[in-house]
Order: sequence, then structure tokens, then C-alpha cells
Amino acid sequence: MAGGGNRAGQATPGEPRWVISAGLAALATLVVCWPAWPGFMSYDSLLAYSQAVHGVETMTWPPLHSYLFMISRKLGLGAGGLFVFQTFLLFAAANVVLSLAARRTWLAAALMLLFLASFAWVTPQLGVLMTQWRDVTTTSFALAGVALWLLGARSRSAGWLVAAAAAFGCAAALRYNTLPLIAFVLGLMVWRPFLAAKAGRPARLAVTLAVAVSLALAWASTQWRLPDLRRMPAGHNAMITQQFDAIGISACAQQNLLPPGMTSDAHLSPAAIRAGYDPRHMNLSLHGAHLAKLAQTDANGALAARAWRHAILSHPVCYLRHRTAVFREQMGLAGDHLFYPTHGTIDPNPFGLELARPGLAARATAFVLSGALPTPRRAVWLYALALPLALVAAWRRRDQAPLLLALTAGAVAFVGLLWLAGPAADARYIFPSNTVCALVIALSLAALLPKRLAG
Repeated sequence: MAGGGNRAGQATPGEPRWVISAGLAALATLVVCWPAWPGFMSYDSLLAYSQAVHGVETMTWPPLHSYLFMISRKLGLGAGGLFVFQTFLLFAAANVVLSLAARRTWLAAALMLLFLASFAWVTPQLGVLMTQWRDVTTTSFALAGVALWLLGARSRSAGWLVAAAAAFGCAAALRYNTLPLIAFVLGLMVWRPFLAAKAGRPARLAVTLAVAVSLALAWASTQWRLPDLRRMPAGHNAMITQQFDAIGISACAQQNLLPPGMTSDAHLSPAAIRAGYDPRHMNLSLHGAHLAKLAQTDANGALAARAWRHAILSHPVCYLRHRTAVFREQMGLAGDHLFYPTHGTIDPNPFGLELARPGLAARATAFVLSGALPTPRRAVWLYALALPLALVAAWRRRDQAPLLLALTAGAVAFVGLLWLAGPAADARYIFPSNTVCALVIALSLAALLPKRLAG
């Protein structure tokens, strides 16, 4: 993002435009948080909140989400403090990135509004925002990392770059599968800390060290809890996908390839597994076929892994069919429905958490659900637009090509990993890459505008 000198009556190209960036982010935060206050909360959200109250007892999900809830509670803001923080951070970071890409203030504002509009058009994006899922927090820190890096590149300031590395580290600490989303941007930041401007060896070494320390701390946060640094047992998260894959392959191959313990009937018919199989979610398949989920123990982890490898090696085509069926549901390509675009409520809980405006929350949920039905409003179109636009913009504007291609590659790698390892087809799982695609679309359009319009 290039800087430049002042022009009469015009903002300097490459300025963050703090006022308009923060103002539109605040407006978006109000629109998202007011109807859903203090944020829809599902089992995952309430588990994180429970650990913020009672202490971290499991690493099944990375505990940073619990720590953020803990900070919010310590500040007297309850669950809603994190809700506001993550929403505002997401839009403020995106707005700063877009303003740095615009030479004129009107263009910066237009790009920001376009980014905001993507959440109203692809309504599951709004539905996920209204829910206290770590997918939103992950995305917020990832976009903050991009914004902080660009600010550091603009000012040639090591402080901004260290802050960017810390933000990327927080994103990686919030979800185990975040690394593909940010890996290409991290590589670019290490290679070219100041983007267009040349950086010396000390700057590269400093950024490399900051990134390495941040990622190491992200990994450590999933091993040792705070504040006593007690080592916590592994969560065996791969088991969930492995069991889901075993059900899907069994349904396709019409054989019972399930690991021992998933069924109380050793003679469960393949037809029963096939009839109960649902590519939207493992729990739906378990319920439909009257199966049991294995407890997350070391012994069961070994059983699930062994059965999973055997099923894949025996029936690789069925494995690919199952993964493709899940991915089609995930991307909104499976007909006139979309799975789990929002949670829409706060589950019963012992903490007194309940919706402040249930009537308004119900109307917001209805808007999300109805908007998710038309095919032109599915998330897949974000990728269908982002990919060609980024390629053309990178060809037209070689100075912006590295950033555009790094962001796009991260979004593609993220959904590619989900195609292989997604435990379900919840709309929230692709929220981070959807959001990056919306940002790429806006950045690409800015790069493709004629200079007489862009200034």
C-alpha cells in the first residue's frame, strides 16, 4: 500500500482514516450486537464461558476464548464485552486495510460500505457474527494482524509489525485450523516486512522472531493453562472427524466400518447406517443411525484412528464422496437449504445469560434464515468473485499482487483443509475465509479502478 504526498483538499494516499474507519465499525457493531445482545450462545460458547468462571479444564477447544471471556467478566462487562470487542475489531481492522488501499476518502468509504454490505447479502455471515463463536474472534484477530502489518509497512515501524505478529498469534491460538488462513500472509510479512519498500536484514530477523514467538505462544496456550501453567490433556479433536468419516464411508460402501464402541449392536446393518447418515453433521448421523460418539480418551483415539485408516484405504472413492458431500453442504451447494447459519438463541445455562431483546433477536434470526435460502446469496459466490478478481487485479497492479495473492491463497487453503477435515457443515466454519474473500473483493475492485477515478 503506497504512501504519498498531500493534495489540496484530499487525504494523503495510504492513510488509515481513523475517524471514518472507527465510525463505520461502531455503526456495524451496533447493528450486529443490539438485536442479539449479549450474543447468541451455543454449547461451545457456553463451555468457553463456563471455563472463564470455573477455570480451564479441557483443551478440546483452545482456551484463549475462555480467557477473553474472563477478561470481559473482570472488566464488569459480562459476556457482552467480548461480543462488542470482536465485532468492532473485525470491522475496524477491515476498514483500516481498505482505507490504506484507497487514494480518495470517497473511495475508502465506498469500499468499507461494500464490505459491510457483504454481511447483509450473505446473511449467514451476519448470523455467525451474532453468535459468540470463536470463529468470529479468530477472524477479528487475523484481520487486525493484516491491518497492523500494513500500518507498520506504511510507517516502517517495528512496533506495528510486532503487534501484527501478536494479533496473528492470537488468531492461531483461537482455532487449531487457523494456520492455513494466515500462513501466506505471515510468509509475505517475513519476506517483505515493509511491502514495497526495501527492508534490511535486521528488520526481517526482528519480524521472523516476532512471528516465531507468537506462534510458539499460541501453541503453548493449547498445552498449558493459565495462570498455574498446568499441562492439560490433549483433546483428541481428530476423533470427531475420524468417526464422521467412518460413518460416511460405511454408508457409501454399505459395510459396517465403524470403530468398536460406536454401536451397541455388533450386527448393525449397513442399510441402517446408510439410512441415518447425514453429511451435515456427525451428531445428526449418530442420531439417525442410533450410534454413540466415542468418549475422548487415548484408547478410543487409537481405535478411531485405526478404523479411519482402514476405511479410507479400503474404500478411497467412498471417502472422497463423503468429504465432497460434506463440503457441498458447507459451501451452500446442496439444494434449497443451508445448514446452521446462526444459533438464534442462548441455550439454557446456570449463569443467568439470556437474550435482552428476544423479539428483536427472533426477527434478526428470521432475516438470516430467509436470506440464506436464495442461491445467489450463498457464500460460494464470495470465492467465485474473489478468485478471478484477485488474479486480474494482481496482473494489473503488480505492486499490490503479493498481498492480494497471499490473502486469496489463505482463504483457499483454509476451505481446502476443511474439505479434508471438516467435522460438520456448519456455516460458521467457513466464516473466516468468507470474510477474507469479501475483503479481497473490495481490495481488488479498488486496484482495478481507473486512475482518473481513484485519484
